[in-house]
Amino acid sequence: MRTHEELISNAYDDIRFQQVIVEEMGELLPAKLLAQCDLSRARSILEIGCGTGEWLRAVARQYPNLQCLGIDENGLQVKVANALAYREGLAQVACLAHNISDLPPTLFPLGSFDLVHLSFLSRYILTVDYAALAQTSAALCRPGGIVCWTEAELPITTSAAFERLTSLVYEALQRAGQSFVAQSMWQWAELIEPPSGKVEIDRSSYQRRALGITLMLGRWLRAAGCGGQRERPLSSLWGIDERVIDETAYAIEVSAGQPACEGFVGQVRRFAQAVKPFLLRTGVIEEREYSTLCEQIETELARQEFCGLSFLLRAWGPRS
Repeated sequence: MRTHEELISNAYDDIRFQQVIVEEMGELLPAKLLAQCDLSRARSILEIGCGTGEWLRAVARQYPNLQCLGIDENGLQVKVANALAYREGLAQVACLAHNISDLPPTLFPLGSFDLVHLSFLSRYILTVDYAALAQTSAALCRPGGIVCWTEAELPITTSAAFERLTSLVYEALQRAGQSFVAQSMWQWAELIEPPSGKVEIDRSSYQRRALGITLMLGRWLRAAGCGGQRERPLSSLWGIDERVIDETAYAIEVSAGQPACEGFVGQVRRFAQAVKPFLLRTGVIEEREYSTLCEQIETELARQEFCGLSFLLRAWGPRS
């Protein structure tokens, strides 16, 4: 059980890390998105997964007439977000602690936000129905407003121990039955197997090598009724949804000596602690081995030659 002091320290570590992420991305929102959604003329925005509210407060400082609301499941981070907004005199910023997988219709008026921003929700990969959340987000956005989703995969690094940890997380997710590989993909493989004469694909041989959440953002947004019109319609027999989801990718270096490194190391430390029960429960590793692995991670991330990259994707589209 973490002490109150540890929780407070973690919250302020999150603030510093979120500040670095915003700085490293180099923009609050892409210029193309802002051309589609002029926040200087907008009334209100909502961030789902606001954390300590760093991004939300930065937007509020730039657009002082904009009402900025946030929601997050972490009650302590929400308290910190509201306290910081109050300290900075940002009366137009307010954050709410609530389960993001169960947003009742009465929580916010439908169709009332010019922009709904979903922010780094991969941490809820076992508890949130992302497709349903995209539908809810679209319903909260006014017609013509923008639904934007910023998400990250687990970083790639030169730390063998950290790479081992990520592989364990992927294996545990697979054992838990959490996969974004659609059932229809396996059904299609079974349909083409007999005439091809090839050996049937063994689904158990599939090895997950990424969270896979960034791959799905466009599909979830389109399914929720978001996306622009394609200038030149595609000629297709497959019935593919042709609505355009715009995307911007970011790569943030977390190598030793870089601005994001210190925050990244702290995030890894807490991530390893948070996923431990899940990894032990799914049986992908024993507790003694896991303790050794965490010690190795600490050692390798502290080395001057440590290198790493974190990849982020921001996807958005107007609500039809």
